[in-house]
Amino acid sequence: MMPSPTGAARPAALLAPLIAVMCLAGCAGVPKDAEELKVATDAQRIAADFAVELYRGPTDTIDDYARWADEDLAGGQSLEMIGFSGYPGAVHGEPFGALLLRVTIATREDGPYRACFESEFDYWGVATEEFGDRDPDALARRVECPADAHPVDPPADTRTVHVVPDGAQQSVIDVLSAVDPDASADGIRAEIVSRIPQPTGEREVAYDPSVLVRNEEIGVALGGVDDCVLVARRADGTVEAADVPRVLLQPGELGCRPETALMPADQLRSPH
Repeated sequence: MMPSPTGAARPAALLAPLIAVMCLAGCAGVPKDAEELKVATDAQRIAADFAVELYRGPTDTIDDYARWADEDLAGGQSLEMIGFSGYPGAVHGEPFGALLLRVTIATREDGPYRACFESEFDYWGVATEEFGDRDPDALARRVECPADAHPVDPPADTRTVHVVPDGAQQSVIDVLSAVDPDASADGIRAEIVSRIPQPTGEREVAYDPSVLVRNEEIGVALGGVDDCVLVARRADGTVEAADVPRVLLQPGELGCRPETALMPADQLRSPH
């Protein structure tokens, strides 16, 4: 075969080895700027996903989120909580504080990549300008890492935890079954308090029962929205526990009250 003239197209068989050599020299790996962009994107996604998954239930204090974050991060090294702060005077439903997180990702060169992110929280979880926005930029805002950044501990939770002890409903039923029809509300309440089992969990205290005596009937309520004991003693001496849908125990609805215990069963059905 005659050599190809200068500038003429080369046969594919000759070009293939040349292309392979060129790729070995210049196509190996991802360009550095693209790789850094990927690592930065991954870091923000880690922080954003963590913020979303922190939610354990409604709260109005950033201290709860700091404690939940500390529990989830125990023993980890790639994600750290390096700060948290509350917003004094925050209005219910608006952001009440923020967590500061540091993400560390091991890279192939130049040591680990580190970046810091701030996530705000409100009553419903991680807060964004548009409710339900799941864009990482909205969930975890990139911020400058403090020079002295280090993991921080959350404050200890010293709040009382009100609970309905196991066996509380049966204790109320037993008291109302044996109570004198002429007993006062205060007397019935004192007897219930003396009979219900004592909770054993850390910082747990049993709810105080509420008692209503009305028209020869007695209604008792003990608990809250998430766990409510409702028991009624009717005028004929019959004692019955009410099973009320949670939606009717919400604020603005019937609530966990002795008046609810005394309502007819057909008025305690779910509206949905």
